[in-house]
Amino acid sequence: MSRLPTDALRGSQAPTRPGFWARCVQRFHAWQRSRALPVASLYWGEAGLWSFEPAALDSSAGPGSRQGQSWPDFESWCAAHPGQQLRIWVGGAWVHNVSVPADMPLADAQAVKAYARLQFVHYFGAAAQDWPLALWQPGRGPAAGQRHAVALQEQGGLSLAALSQTAQRHGVRILSLRPAWSHALAIAATLDQAWARAESSGLALLEGRMLSWLRLSQGQLVEVQQRYLDQADSQELQALMQGLQPASGSSHAPKLMGWGPQGSRLNEEGLHDSPQAAHWLASEALA
Repeated sequence: MSRLPTDALRGSQAPTRPGFWARCVQRFHAWQRSRALPVASLYWGEAGLWSFEPAALDSSAGPGSRQGQSWPDFESWCAAHPGQQLRIWVGGAWVHNVSVPADMPLADAQAVKAYARLQFVHYFGAAAQDWPLALWQPGRGPAAGQRHAVALQEQGGLSLAALSQTAQRHGVRILSLRPAWSHALAIAATLDQAWARAESSGLALLEGRMLSWLRLSQGQLVEVQQRYLDQADSQELQALMQGLQPASGSSHAPKLMGWGPQGSRLNEEGLHDSPQAAHWLASEALA
């Protein structure tokens, strides 16, 4: 009597690829090691590329001792930190914002992006046609219908493709790439909940000469504006912040974070003398 096809399979072994399971085990162990490492932070702006070690690496050190380290490029950082998990904060000089009128009849997210891209191309030229875009809008409150777009100005090694390729070569896992102002906002809200819940308030993030002004209403971000300082002194900074606030004022005093340009005459509370001392960039408030 002839054997059934299933009988023939019972006596044979399933084919295996040489080294397949070994590679799986190696990748699993690499994943375990990366999960055990603290999440690193990189700031990328006009001041260059700076890394900030997580506080968990040295719990005995005070916050002032966790200073940033400058790197010539992303390749160098990845080569020195293989298998690391990473969050990248992009400085205000390389991210641009546009508000979409709430009454503009745009059917969906793609239509909003198309409108925003036209605005970016108008202001920054044809190169903006290919910049990555992200949309955001307040979840509630009087500005809930307002839509906004933020664009990443790709240049040199700062592009999604270049970052991904470099990270992959060194086993680095990029968890997020966001505007530095979003991180500053999360830090400020964590440290001062009364400010974060105020009827109206503001946050100014100074990165050298670039000022990003974030306006909040009932705890929701409703607007982002950007300006450059000319004289880089306290008087100009105060005047600029005053002009960006609503004419009716705010129910809570605005906050100021960041650092001034080299050689500036800024002595405002909340500012550092350089990104190297801005240790709050190491915080994982958006974890």
